[in-house]
Amino acid sequence: MTLVIEADRASLLHAGRSVRTWPVQHITSLTTRAAGDLTDHRGLLLIERAAPGALKVLRAAGRSFATSAGEVHLVEPPELLILQPPTQAPTLAPSPSRSLSKGAARVGRWLLLHADARDTTISELATASRTSVATASRAVAQLADRDLLRVATATDARQRAVNASDPAQLLDAIADEGPWRRARQTTWDVGARTTAHALDLIRTAASATGLPYCVGGLAGAALVEPLVEPAVATIWVRQPDLEAWQRELIAEPARPATGRITVRIAPDPVILDWATDHDGLRIADLVQLYIDCRYSGERAIDLTDAIRRRLLPTP
Repeated sequence: MTLVIEADRASLLHAGRSVRTWPVQHITSLTTRAAGDLTDHRGLLLIERAAPGALKVLRAAGRSFATSAGEVHLVEPPELLILQPPTQAPTLAPSPSRSLSKGAARVGRWLLLHADARDTTISELATASRTSVATASRAVAQLADRDLLRVATATDARQRAVNASDPAQLLDAIADEGPWRRARQTTWDVGARTTAHALDLIRTAASATGLPYCVGGLAGAALVEPLVEPAVATIWVRQPDLEAWQRELIAEPARPATGRITVRIAPDPVILDWATDHDGLRIADLVQLYIDCRYSGERAIDLTDAIRRRLLPTP
């Protein structure tokens, strides 16, 4: 038998003929908690990423699903069909292109971090996001074209009031951008054997040098939502400061391991500027922590979900 997955349906074929068809539901990342809400519906779930316990919940509930890793669990009473992962994993429907300019990503980030701000004008956005009025205007236009912002009419374009149409979609559009996934990075051995020790060394080095930085990745997120114990401490820094950080930390290049530090080059300086203080450390803003966690694998799914709930306003 062969399982054919399309954008809106999946079909089980035998000898080239369809013997079963399911409507499909696409899920980017699935937490164990969310999986419990999916146990009373028909159809096939197409899952890009899942927390370890989430698939167990679905199996126990008799839900059919397929993952991007190639795991397929099909339930067709009175039979249970379990297909071994194929050589090539099922292809999930691609998401639409959402390439955003740096200005648009920055304006969108500011709006997400200031959810209580209402009817912010383009002129105010320019000041708050540290861009020119022209850049802010182009950024707002790009986001509005994607239905991510609502823009009121006004005679003076600079005074047009701007609000997020759908904060969740705006967050996803920013997180989808390549610079966060392709940021240059290196890992250092600084002599620490635990992440806590590595963070202490970062705190001391930052105090001695006065260089801008922020803690990101799972280490930063765990300081906000202590759901995991990160093995590596991740910091965002400026490219020109990389050698100074290495000297101050007495760091040697190394592979990722417990107690080591992963240093990433910030593609936008506001990552450092908009960080917040926490116990003597600078912690990346919630948007950046969400992005970092989102691309940290299945172990970070519950933490990603927790940061997202903190960031998005409750309906």
